[in-house]
Amino acid sequence: MRETTAAPGGHSAVTRGFEAIADAIMYRWAVERDTWVSPTEVEQTRVYLQRLGIATQLLPDGRFVVEGEPAQVYDAAPLVLLGLRHLHAARRSAGPGARR
Repeated sequence: MRETTAAPGGHSAVTRGFEAIADAIMYRWAVERDTWVSPTEVEQTRVYLQRLGIATQLLPDGRFVVEGEPAQVYDAAPLVLLGLRHLHAARRSAGPGARR
């Protein structure tokens, strides 16, 4: 049975999508040491990456191709990590208060 730990503190319900779940994913990965991701988290990551102009494609074996030079193939958790890296960079460049 999988236990999912919620992130501490309350996040605004206004925030949607990947940005809203990113902190919970990082908390779960850090505290539970479990890099499992749900299909919903993967899909929200793909939508977030698409908004950034990074196209992904689901392969028949369940992995994902991330378009680019060169294109790369990711499993689900590394794909989410890619999204987290982009979000972290965006938050860092936006400065204080960017995390909502």
